[in-house]
Amino acid sequence: MTVRVLIVDDEQPAREELAYMLGEIQGAALIGEASTGMEAVKKAKELKPDLMFLDIHLPDLTGLQVAELLNEFDFAIQIVFLTAYDHFAIEAFKLRAFHYLLKPYDLEDLIEVFDTYLNMLKENQMKTEQTKNKLAIETENGITYLSPKEIYFIEKQGREVIIHTKIEKIKALFTLNELFEKLERFSFFRTHKSYLVNLEHIKELRTWFSGSYNLIMNDQYQSEVPVSRNYVKDLREKVEL
Repeated sequence: MTVRVLIVDDEQPAREELAYMLGEIQGAALIGEASTGMEAVKKAKELKPDLMFLDIHLPDLTGLQVAELLNEFDFAIQIVFLTAYDHFAIEAFKLRAFHYLLKPYDLEDLIEVFDTYLNMLKENQMKTEQTKNKLAIETENGITYLSPKEIYFIEKQGREVIIHTKIEKIKALFTLNELFEKLERFSFFRTHKSYLVNLEHIKELRTWFSGSYNLIMNDQYQSEVPVSRNYVKDLREKVEL
């Protein structure tokens, strides 16, 4: 992943040193530099960086004032304040600073900033995915929302598709194939042309006849789900250590 970086510092040697260290970090892409506060705001609007390394002492505005302006514009920029004085830290974090580096800093300090940033992105992505993990089940009465983990198994009875949770049955207007496409990544497995099961909720595999088996589900009814002969090998490979 590429992280777009803007450097803001009124001292050219400081900008050059930081740019050099950024070049040593995989995924860091320097997209611009600024030497004043107003230039920083202008370039932030134009370039839309992911990270801004912002010196607190600038000739026209302070770095804190620049951060206030950026907050007013509601830019999605993470700010890393740079200063030789730690007494600015409290004010910096009041302005939602992403990170704070005391001068002199080194490459390890910068790597820590990038690691923290990438971990934050991963956490945000996971939270976003979790909010989207509700399955919208179209029913005769409207839409029922279910988390995949709530579903124990799904069966097709004639023209009807029935979703079994731990305590209830829900008739769905989806086809079995449509549900399998949505749920396959959530540990669902097709055991039979008419059944899908959540592998997280199986309790036992019992022999039946002619090489076929029945799965015993871990619901309150100890429901039995048939496993066709052709699916037994793949099922065991997915479930067993």
